[in-house]
Order: sequence, then C-alpha cells, then structure tokens
Amino acid sequence: MKQSFIFTFLFTGFFVGALITWQFKTGGKSTVTFFTDEMSARQDLLKDFLDDQSYLQSRIVFLRKQIEKAQAVIDNQAKKENIETLDGLKKEIGLLETGGKGIEVTLDDSPLALRGDTKSIDKNLVQASDIRDLVNILNSAGAESIAVNNQRVIAMSPISSVGLTILVNNSYVSPPFSITAIGDSAIMVNRIQNRGLLPDLYDRIQKNKLTFKIAIKDAIAMPIYNGDLKDNYLNLVK
Repeated sequence: MKQSFIFTFLFTGFFVGALITWQFKTGGKSTVTFFTDEMSARQDLLKDFLDDQSYLQSRIVFLRKQIEKAQAVIDNQAKKENIETLDGLKKEIGLLETGGKGIEVTLDDSPLALRGDTKSIDKNLVQASDIRDLVNILNSAGAESIAVNNQRVIAMSPISSVGLTILVNNSYVSPPFSITAIGDSAIMVNRIQNRGLLPDLYDRIQKNKLTFKIAIKDAIAMPIYNGDLKDNYLNLVK
C-alpha cells in the first residue's frame, strides 16, 4: 500500500508539473506573441499600401506629363500642317511670293506700229487675246505661277483691252510685254513653240514682224497678286 501511495503521488506530481509547464508556455506568452505578430503584419500591410500608393501617384504624374508632351506634339504637328495647307492655298491664289526656275516670253509690237496712233493696224500690235492665249498655254503646260509685266496672274485675273490699251488685273500694262512663268521649262517651251496652238500669233510674227522671244531662266521672282479677290463663294469656318 505504501508503494501504491508513492506511485500515485509521483504520478500526480508529474501530471501537475506538466500541466503547470504547459500553461506557462502557452498561456500569457502566446497571447502577447500573437498580438505582436498581428501588429507587425498590419504595419507591413500599411507600409506596402503606402508604397503602392506612392508608386501609383508617381506613375500617374509621369503618364500625365507624357500625355501632355504627346498632345503638344500633336498640336504642333496640326499647326504645322495647317500652316502648310494655308501656304499652299495662298500660293495657288497668288497671295504668296514665290521663286524658281522657268521661262520668260517677251512679246512686243511691230517696229512699224505706234500704239498711240489710232490709224495703226491691229495686226502690228500685240493684242490682249495674244497674252491670254499664252497664259492659257502656260497653265496647260503645268506652270506653277505666271506674271505679266510683274502683274501676278491667277485663275480670275482679267486680261482685257480698252481700245489699244491692255489691262491685266484692271491695271494698265504697256509693251514690251514680259510674260514669266515658273515650272518645267522644257514642257512650257515645247507648248509655246507649237505653231498649231498659236496660229494667228505666229502668222503676225512672220508677216508683221512682232517681237517674240523665249528665254529659259534659272531664277524667277514671282510677285504677290494685287488685284481684286471675289469672296462671293467663301464660307466662314468656325
């Protein structure tokens, strides 16, 4: 019985000691450790969140600047294209000074003619129709720009006569008449030398001794059109 009591006492003591040891290890210490780990995890999450926010904000700022740069490039390109388009239109209607290679045609009255003399024979004089025909031929030959006695000629330019007086853009011009054109010299000269296109003029050049010369020019300065511009068919673009 004594041995049984000792055994029971030892077993009870061992059990109680083990229980106390387990409580010591898993009791207050586990609660403190769990709380500390949770706080650390939250701090890590908060730090990661703030880091992500900072990165995203910096990316937004960067992308915004990239968008602004791209928009500026587009705007500048659009402005450049608009300016080029405008310059092209101004060039077509003669509102822009131009220069380049081309030809000069000199046409003058016969030495036997006196333009101020009402008795002068018309065939001895250069007619407004002669100048119109030459301008039309030069246009059909692809001339980029044309001028008569430094008067820029465009599609709506009137070339007319009042008596023996010739008017270009309603401005008086006198002989000798200098018709300059910028474009392909070879094509323009070939067209003008085609007698079939100017039969009456070539006939008077031969019979009435009108002066007719063609010169190829490496540099021609073309003036701005200074005549009237009709805006009947213009629409305001807003």
